[in-house]
Amino acid sequence: MKDALATELDPGTVRSRALEVPLRILRGAIAAKASDVHLRAGVAPRVRIRTQVLPLDHPPLTESLVETTVNTLAAHAGVDPARLAGKQVDFSCDIPSVGRFRVHAYRQSGTLAAALRFIKSPIPDFGSLRLPAVVKRIAQVERGLVLVTGATGNGKSTTIAAILEYINQKLPKHVVTIEDPIEYLFRDNVATFSQREVGRDVDSMRQGLEGSLREDPDVLFVGEVRSLDEFEVVLNAAESGRVVVTTFHSSDAERTIARMVNMYPPDHQEQARSRIADVISAVISQKLIAPKGGGDLILVTEVLTRSPTVVDCVRDATRLRGLTAALEKGTHEHGSHSFDQVLMGLVRDNLVSLDTAKAHVHSANDFVRALNLSR
Repeated sequence: MKDALATELDPGTVRSRALEVPLRILRGAIAAKASDVHLRAGVAPRVRIRTQVLPLDHPPLTESLVETTVNTLAAHAGVDPARLAGKQVDFSCDIPSVGRFRVHAYRQSGTLAAALRFIKSPIPDFGSLRLPAVVKRIAQVERGLVLVTGATGNGKSTTIAAILEYINQKLPKHVVTIEDPIEYLFRDNVATFSQREVGRDVDSMRQGLEGSLREDPDVLFVGEVRSLDEFEVVLNAAESGRVVVTTFHSSDAERTIARMVNMYPPDHQEQARSRIADVISAVISQKLIAPKGGGDLILVTEVLTRSPTVVDCVRDATRLRGLTAALEKGTHEHGSHSFDQVLMGLVRDNLVSLDTAKAHVHSANDFVRALNLSR
């Protein structure tokens, strides 16, 4: 596939000349450490650098240029033309001498547009991501549900890729991934991987989930759970003794548990709490925040690991609000910690401003009071 795309983009081809502009944009975006590139007809391309989406000093893109770019990349990513003919489609694509991107092509104002997310290579390790040491222990669990949560653009996919690559380097496991689309590609090392893409290798996420349970997985990674039907299959897989890793768009451990329970009808929620409590292994919540004085965004985490107190808080609806206090108390014994604890250390070390920290804590007043008492 890469060779075919390289031929298509050979400088001597007509299509290559049409793609010179977007390829130059993508190379420039990577050089500027942009995470995302936005291409729309009629306006200059924009790139996301840290927390800002900035226009490039570039003429407006034409409709034909955007369509040529999307159609060429989609064709070489093996996207079914029927999917591309729809109003939106997701796929990943390797661009020779540029890099790998996750592409979301969509229509707006009657024209084709695209948002491209740069996928880092090689896969970052725990140290380069500044993940806490407890994540290495989480990567070695033998069974249960592991969730990585946070808003879009806060590095969930990269954290999961680092966990899966750690397994790949250390543990003789079969890892099955079901994604829409596949982002990071893994080459078998100590572990072996089966990577399935919705729309290409399997018709639906539900179908892929059900099939994965017959593929002898030790670890199952599900890109994102969007419905109760899908979550039921995930929960069943965790209950059967596998490790299941997935993501949620929730801000912290307490809200993650609440969201899982609230997927169920009210008369099924008590049973759901019990089932989740039985399989929950860890919740890694994360945010990328601006450092003091500028520079690369800093990863801030909240990590909940399984403990008797945590299980009781998940099982009992009246105790759920005590989950944050429970994980803070388990810092030394179980390796868990809250956002507030991490942010307090960053403020003390003068790496993050107090105002920035206050925007991300549970209670700004409590945070300031605790910070003053600790000094």
